Amino acid sequence: MNSVVPIKPAGSRRLLLGLAASACAALIALGARFSGLETVFYDAFQRYQHRSVADQIILVTADPSAANPTDIWSAAGFSRLVRALAQHEPAVISATQTLKLPEVPPAEQIAALAELQKQAARSGSPAAELQQLAAQVAGFRKHFDEQKELGKTLLEARNVVLPARRREFGDTEPVAAPCAAHAVSHPDMERSQLATVALIPRLHLPPDAICAASGGVGFSDYTADPDGVVRHTRLLVDASGTLLPSLPLAILAALEGTDARILGTDGNNLQVRERVFPTAEDFAVYTRFYAGREATDSFRQVTAAAVLNNEVPSDWLQGHIVLIGDAPDSSENRLATPLDESTPRIQLTAHNLNNLLNQDYLLRPSWLPWLEYAVFGALLVLAVVWAPGLPAVAAVPVGMVLAMLVFSTEAWLLLSERVWAQLGSAAVFAAAAVWLMQPLQRLFPQQMRQVSGSQRPTPTIVSGSAEDQLDLEFSVLRQQPVTDRTKAKMYQIAFQHGRAEEFAKAERVLRYIHQHDPAYKDVARLLEKLTGRRQYTPLQQNRKSEPAASAAQKTGSGRKLGRYTIERKLGEGAMATVYMGSDPNIGRKVAIKTVKLAEEFDEAKLSEARLQFRREAESAGRLNHPNIIAIYDAGEDGDVSYLAMEYFEGVALLKHAQPNDLLPASWVLELMARAADALDYAHRQNVVHRDIKPANILYNAATDELKLTDFGIARLTDSSRTKTGIILGTPSYMSPEQLMASGVTGRSDLYSLGVTMYQLLTGVAPFRADSIPKLMDKIMRESHRPVRESRSDIPVCVDDILVKALAKDPEDRFGSGRAMAMALRDCARQIARTA
Repeated sequence: MNSVVPIKPAGSRRLLLGLAASACAALIALGARFSGLETVFYDAFQRYQHRSVADQIILVTADPSAANPTDIWSAAGFSRLVRALAQHEPAVISATQTLKLPEVPPAEQIAALAELQKQAARSGSPAAELQQLAAQVAGFRKHFDEQKELGKTLLEARNVVLPARRREFGDTEPVAAPCAAHAVSHPDMERSQLATVALIPRLHLPPDAICAASGGVGFSDYTADPDGVVRHTRLLVDASGTLLPSLPLAILAALEGTDARILGTDGNNLQVRERVFPTAEDFAVYTRFYAGREATDSFRQVTAAAVLNNEVPSDWLQGHIVLIGDAPDSSENRLATPLDESTPRIQLTAHNLNNLLNQDYLLRPSWLPWLEYAVFGALLVLAVVWAPGLPAVAAVPVGMVLAMLVFSTEAWLLLSERVWAQLGSAAVFAAAAVWLMQPLQRLFPQQMRQVSGSQRPTPTIVSGSAEDQLDLEFSVLRQQPVTDRTKAKMYQIAFQHGRAEEFAKAERVLRYIHQHDPAYKDVARLLEKLTGRRQYTPLQQNRKSEPAASAAQKTGSGRKLGRYTIERKLGEGAMATVYMGSDPNIGRKVAIKTVKLAEEFDEAKLSEARLQFRREAESAGRLNHPNIIAIYDAGEDGDVSYLAMEYFEGVALLKHAQPNDLLPASWVLELMARAADALDYAHRQNVVHRDIKPANILYNAATDELKLTDFGIARLTDSSRTKTGIILGTPSYMSPEQLMASGVTGRSDLYSLGVTMYQLLTGVAPFRADSIPKLMDKIMRESHRPVRESRSDIPVCVDDILVKALAKDPEDRFGSGRAMAMALRDCARQIARTA
């Protein structure tokens, strides 16, 4: 049926114009925001605000490139420099780089080694062995005496603050516990506040004796934004369960007095004596960088050689804060900042310390996003209601004025109120919405054309491979949130199944829609017709044979499933629901995954599916590996099949597969290496996972544990059975041989692990398309885009690993999970060496 929709007079047309222009402008503004517009504005303000720095901070730099460099990072060299500085009575001395302090055994062990050396000499041991042992004892004694002397020097100075640095994955040295004497007390902080503190589980710390002798210890690392630029610092970190201040905050505490303590207070504030420092929810502050017009506006510097040779006037250092680091022209310890792509670490520390001394840093308070939304909403109202009535000649100047007004508000808040309100995209929206109004007016006709009434889609008859394609598309849609778009696509798939007389598949799709939206179109009526055709009871009636387990699956808490007690629902996926439960026989907490096979298979194949499910559960139950979720039991309760598994308090890596929440590359490589080790073990047990993806890899950052899950739906490599009517796995992570339903081996899992690694590094899948056929074609034929094209910090070895893992031919991939794990760890070591 056709109908004519007339355009109402000017009011409606203006509203349509405003909405259209606003929609286009919003897309432009979003594109500008995601392309880094806000950080461009922020960086520009930092470079051109021309503020002078405080003369209280003095930089003492070593020059590694000099002809005779002064080694100030060894125990002896640093001790000598501290004694030379102490003569000038500075207020605080702080290193900005970790000292090179080799691990030495206690004095008793050194004495025992010396005695062993004497015994070896008396027993006539070979000269080479005696020489090696003597050199080892002499080295231990030398390092022990140097570190003992350094501890004595620090204790005498009482005002030397030392840095702590993050360890990288793959570092095999033991993790030192933070020096408790320099920890942050938090008597008034709530548990929810402590939960926001950044977790740094691995730290480089000085030895205990040196740590205790120092005047403070502070965390000296900086976390870059996704574009690789450092703009913020955290004033508080959680170091292995102990709260440590940042290095600038520890220096400030030492300046206030050796007995000063940093206190956590209500409202995410930190307090040092009488000074209170407001921070954001995660105790982060944004750095105010100082780019002065003259050379005198920068921090004063002297060289370590000048201090050691007593060539520095006493008034330069007396009562000042002295920061020790490498020279500005040193290639090491450099970070990208708004001022420079290669800012020395000592300079960055000086900027942050100057921020705290003057309380001149920037914040993004918790209320700020609401202000940004309000500004955007006000501009949207103006664009929809007021802008369509502007004459063409006024569009450009009015758009420019609006944009400059919003932009000036951001500048004022940033420069005067110490608040970074991200309004740059709102300024772009204001200008674009007004400027687009005139071009869009020419595209809107005065009358609407005839439009056809809504018709039920006419699906085509499909069979064979087309049916498999529909199953695959339905599998993809079930992985996505249920929206009007996904429901419409599923409705179309059900009709196509019906035209092909695949009534069981049509019913399964319609039941899924009805489960999430019982009132959607005529789904309920179609289900009645389909269930009658298959001699089922209508959907509105309860099945007489529905077991208690089904009710348990619906209601969760307090119900029984087999012998297990259901406590609460943990999560729900496309095929399965996971509950937390307990085994009353042994009082063990378990995770219970339930699968309604009756809803996934028609009656002709249901018994075969149940048998296959039990066989796969038995094979997965044999797996015993620290990186694989253990399966304790499998069973059925009515039409519900279930697995009782190890309960693991981890987070799926899907959380870190988004562009705004990526893990450091070295972490990703280490986690993928652990997953490859687990897959190598499973493959040697003839078990293939078949559904490796970020959602099936769990990680607990608190315990540094990783687990693979969902082996319960894996299939034996020696199984020749073929499952129909359901697609296992997620297409974006499937290997070419999985999509072609050819022989699947462990190398298919390694392909899926390569896809997972790519997404964890970039935030996107290597192959993307707007339809299933195009996606399948890309996976089977096209090459992925190298990671280094989007991330310059990634070494070549990462792309080399991905090329091998994502090879189209299984024979071109890694031969085993162990080989892939070795390659990943070798690459991680390259990253650690260049960090």
